[in-house]
Amino acid sequence: MNFMQDMTKGSPLRLLVSFSIPLLIGSLFQQFYTMADSIIVGKFVGAGALASIGACSSVIYLLFSLFFGLSAGIGIVISQYFGAGDGSAVRRGIACSVYLLAAASLLLTLIGLVFARPILTILGTPSEIMGDAAAYFQITSAGLVAVAFYNGISSVLRALGDSKTPLIFLALAALLNVGLDLLFVPVFHMGVAGAALATAIAQFASACTCLVFSIRTNPYFRIRREDFRPSAGLIRQMLHIGLPLGLQNAMIAFSCVMLQVVINSFGTVIVAVFTATNRIENLVNQIYIAANTALSNFTAQNLGAGNTDRVRAGTRCCLKITTGFSLAMIAVMFLLGRLFMSWFVTDVAVIETGAKALKLISFFFLFWGFLYVFRGTLNGAGNAGFALASGVLEVVGRMGCAFLLTAIPFIGQWGICLAEGVTWILVAAAGAFCYLKGTWTRKRLTDTAPRICTEP
Repeated sequence: MNFMQDMTKGSPLRLLVSFSIPLLIGSLFQQFYTMADSIIVGKFVGAGALASIGACSSVIYLLFSLFFGLSAGIGIVISQYFGAGDGSAVRRGIACSVYLLAAASLLLTLIGLVFARPILTILGTPSEIMGDAAAYFQITSAGLVAVAFYNGISSVLRALGDSKTPLIFLALAALLNVGLDLLFVPVFHMGVAGAALATAIAQFASACTCLVFSIRTNPYFRIRREDFRPSAGLIRQMLHIGLPLGLQNAMIAFSCVMLQVVINSFGTVIVAVFTATNRIENLVNQIYIAANTALSNFTAQNLGAGNTDRVRAGTRCCLKITTGFSLAMIAVMFLLGRLFMSWFVTDVAVIETGAKALKLISFFFLFWGFLYVFRGTLNGAGNAGFALASGVLEVVGRMGCAFLLTAIPFIGQWGICLAEGVTWILVAAAGAFCYLKGTWTRKRLTDTAPRICTEP
């Protein structure tokens, strides 16, 4: 079964929607996947064990962010060559991605295994949970190779217009992870180490099965020996796009960590408020992320084919979709914000404050959506400069505005919401400027004229 899709032909709206739906479902599975360890450990081991997972989650996410960025860069390069009809370059690009992902994963695995305790010490991890936190960090690091290759395979498949296959194996991995968690933690009493091992095994299984399936069903994955000759040009292109995207993700993650420092300074009630509102915002964000990924691949294929007008049409479609969704979410937060908060807590003060926070932040959802749309187009075009610039803006906006606004007496904790909103406006405005400037139309990576696709 081959789910490849040429997005250089057909209705942009239909293609973007059909591509986005599996991405959205996959994002929900991803959240389920990442929450399983915490829920099961917290229930069957205890609060201390749960805290040990939380103690290293931010730095683990930073490591993962680098893979996500590198994988996205690989996908964009391959997608442009696919759109240009250069089947040989697609195969060589897939082969080159093996070298890049292997090198990156081995390096970061080594860092995680050797420097787990020093890193956790720098982060101020309490001594009573240091042992469990280090064990979770090290076992998770050992599974980074699987994480790297699964994300790499998924990015390549999406580059070829296939968003369904990654969903299938992500769902299987999520179910396997939960099953192994329930086996290793409450049955075998392996504690935090068992949860980490379950995740690593599930990731390894999803990477291997997805690769085998892709080789059997997708002709571009049947790499010939000559395709494995390293191509300096392709590797350079992948790094040129992938490294800035990885740094962008890392900077966003870092800015969120620093924002949490500001939130913590307001005490337990406000921490509880923004923990709950963040979970609700993450659900809203899944639509924007799905649109971003779909548009990025749509842009890459069509730019590779020289269809800049079609890229603009796809961008307009996504802007309309995110506008409608964002306006609907404003109404939802005003009508149901208090109900959403009651799902998380029973404390009246937390519910009321959280409902007000959701109303305030929802006014900025439109800019949040536009941010992801313009980022999708520009990333798909291979605009590495914007990737870095938007990452810097996220750090400066989120950190700077949070510290400044919350220091104003009549604003206080509401400065946290305003800081997020201002950050989204800044990045969305930068994205709109770069998009309207039009330099992205000259970022095409393929150096040959578009042609009919060569045999895979």
